[in-house]
Amino acid sequence: MSNKAQLGPPANFPVIRRIFPRVEFSRLPTQFITLCLFVFLFGCSNETTQIYEKTTQKPLENVIQDAEFAITENNFRITNRLHIGSAIKERGSFDFPQNEIILFCNLTIAEEMLKIEPRYINYCPYKITITDSDGFIIIGTRLLPLKTNNSKMDKIAKNLNQILRSMVEYAASEDPFILEQN
Repeated sequence: MSNKAQLGPPANFPVIRRIFPRVEFSRLPTQFITLCLFVFLFGCSNETTQIYEKTTQKPLENVIQDAEFAITENNFRITNRLHIGSAIKERGSFDFPQNEIILFCNLTIAEEMLKIEPRYINYCPYKITITDSDGFIIIGTRLLPLKTNNSKMDKIAKNLNQILRSMVEYAASEDPFILEQN
């Protein structure tokens, strides 16, 4: 047996050995294995394109008020507010920043969407997050995937994503008339 350190999966990972039976992991350069792992883990993820964020220096209370206004002006109903930052502060982390989540829904859109793709229940209710971060307020939302194998769902997602973006932009904007422009 060689004194060379094994660079591949340990012997207790027979599944990996079964999938890649001809690969001699001990002969592959470490950098190549690391690069392949990086590409696999991050290249397959679509999460970064699903988050839409804007930053502002408006006071947190104004951002929350503007986000709620934008939600209701777009014919959505606020279903809940989660005061994550306050809850963590109550547990003893006194320096923890404010973090709010506003949950909202439009049952007509939800019904239309869920008739086409029932698994999209995982996107409901929609949400806007508001985070106090070093003197800036970050407003964000999760967007729906646009390139599925269903053109009806893609059309709904495109329209809904446009509405969600406009809500975030309004909450971040100093311009009270930005909703009228969209």
